[in-house]
Parts: sequence; C-alpha cells; structure tokens
Amino acid sequence: MCDFENGIKFCSCEKESIKFRKPRKFIRKKGKLIEQINPNDSKIPLEYIWTLFKFDGEIEITEMGRYMMPVNDLGNGLNSEWIALNLNCEDCFDFEYTPSEGDNLKIHENVIMSSYLSFIYRNGEWIIDHHSPWSTEISKLKEGKIKAQ
Repeated sequence: MCDFENGIKFCSCEKESIKFRKPRKFIRKKGKLIEQINPNDSKIPLEYIWTLFKFDGEIEITEMGRYMMPVNDLGNGLNSEWIALNLNCEDCFDFEYTPSEGDNLKIHENVIMSSYLSFIYRNGEWIIDHHSPWSTEISKLKEGKIKAQ
C-alpha cells in the first residue's frame, strides 16, 4: 500500500480500466465478527480511485432517502485536510484541468460501496464538503487512480 505523506497525484485512467473488489462481508463466529475473504478479490490490488464531477445545478427535491455520508480519513495518509491542502497548493492532476465553481471530487478505495472523501470547489478553492444527491445535478467528468508522489 502507498504512503501519501509526500504528496498525491490524480492520474487519469483512459487506457486502463479500474477493477473493483466486492464489498467487505463479515460473519459472526464465536461472538466475534470475522471478515469473509472473497478469493476473486485477491487478484485485484487495493487502490484509491478518484472521480471528478461537474456541478450542473440545483434541482427541486423530488425524493428523499438515505445515502452514505463522506468520511474524513481513508487511512494511509489520505485524510480530508491533507488532500484539501494538496489540491489548493499545487497542481495535483496529470491532465489539463481548471476547476469550475461547484465541481466535486470524490476519493474512495476500489471496493464497491466503500467509504469516501468529498471536496467541492467553491470561491476559488477546494473545501471539504459534498453535494446532496437529492437536490443537486452533477455529471461525471473523469476518473482515475491516486498515486503517491
């Protein structure tokens, strides 16, 4: 696993596809939770994935429900404050990109339904925040893998 303490780079994956692991599954055995390892997942390396979304506007709330809120730390040095600092201090993308107001960057492991970090570009800087899925329209711009610098 990478250590991201020296910086991060958001690398686009146009030529290679991202492979996802199945969600973690636990069973109770003798009063303890034991993770059931999926044998197919051992062939897929654990990686950190980013997805960049364009803010398309506010919409009228038509439904309510539950959704997973972002976390502040994914481990291995990937926490919200460190990433926001990197995003605001240097060009972290390996492609031509100028953020627009409302753009959303999400970071997670390549595990289906895994925890994620979320950032929104507001007033000329990246802040730790997320868009509501019920009142915001966003479209996917690009995705890729995070590499340590």
